[in-house]
Amino acid sequence: MAVKSFLQRFRKLDAYAKPLEDVRIRTTTGASVTLVSGMVILSLMFFEIYRYITPEMQAEIVVDGGKMEKLPISFNITFPHLPCYLLGLDLMDESGDHISDYDHDVFKVRLDDNGREIHREKAKELSNSGDRENLAAQENEDYCGPCYGANPKGVTNPCCNTCDDVRKAYSDMGWAIDEKTVEQCWKENISSQSKEGCNMHGDLMVNKVRGNFHFSPGKSYVHGGSHIHDVRTYLATEHDFSHVIHHLQFGAQNHHAYKQKRTELDALTNPLDGTQWGNVLPTMMYNYHLKIVSSEFNYLNGKHLRTFQYSVSRQERDLRKQGGGGLPGVFFIMDFSPMLVIYSEYRGTFASFLVGVCAIVGGIFTVASLVDGVLYRASMHQKREFGKAM
Repeated sequence: MAVKSFLQRFRKLDAYAKPLEDVRIRTTTGASVTLVSGMVILSLMFFEIYRYITPEMQAEIVVDGGKMEKLPISFNITFPHLPCYLLGLDLMDESGDHISDYDHDVFKVRLDDNGREIHREKAKELSNSGDRENLAAQENEDYCGPCYGANPKGVTNPCCNTCDDVRKAYSDMGWAIDEKTVEQCWKENISSQSKEGCNMHGDLMVNKVRGNFHFSPGKSYVHGGSHIHDVRTYLATEHDFSHVIHHLQFGAQNHHAYKQKRTELDALTNPLDGTQWGNVLPTMMYNYHLKIVSSEFNYLNGKHLRTFQYSVSRQERDLRKQGGGGLPGVFFIMDFSPMLVIYSEYRGTFASFLVGVCAIVGGIFTVASLVDGVLYRASMHQKREFGKAM
């Protein structure tokens, strides 16, 4: 008796009292509401499961302390109206580093007037490779080309057999060179490449300090502590610095996994990819002012990636109309933000997933029961009104 009494009292705790089967009323509207609510529950359950198994990125901003690190730069730029022998790449920064005619891991590709590839070489090898075989066939083994007065090492009767030899001799003397008057340059470059374009691509490694890297015409040299370019050959020809930036990226290249999840970051990271700028004026100076922000990506699988994002503003100057000095070319002026953006991959806990599932099921059933009740009362009221009319 005590056990039976306990069970009776225990049954009173049942919050889900069951009505008798005989007093249940099943309706067509109730079945319709049940089917619709079931489909809604399945749809929301699918999105909840997808949200749980798909990590999200959470961002935070801290002060960047990595000022001594090196910055890798990957670039691919085409100059349709400028031959490779006239194109040079220089690096300069506030730490005092200055590299003229940068050629490490940099390649030049000669292009014909239709943009098709003619020849591909390392940058340091291409400037005098155009007609070298033809030039060698014209000269015998004892040929000693003139250096046109340049003799930096004090050698008796110095020989400059190629255009690069003459450029180097003049650069060592701190002189400017007019390549139109140099036979070697004319044979190798001006006569054969005047209608060509140039694609320049490769990788740079620079200090993470304010500075610039620029594409400019003519041989550069240092005279009186100043960085000088001899642009007379360039200005005497019908060339210009209109250009197409196929790719420009700072930092590590491989964060494909993150790109697959957040493709909108691509435009933020490399806003200059696929851009074209410039006109036919040879005296134009194109400046890209880049604000570079360090970024870190931390993934759930333990992988860590440090890279850089950048924003850009552009400015152009016609050096014939505006004073203040300058040089025809394309300049990328780098400035670094003192902040570091950290993106951390995050996935919700299984407990939060279960809470979401229960909320979906309970919420949909509650709303469905309210809708079913309203429809049932409306149909019963309609039947009563119809009965009275009869």
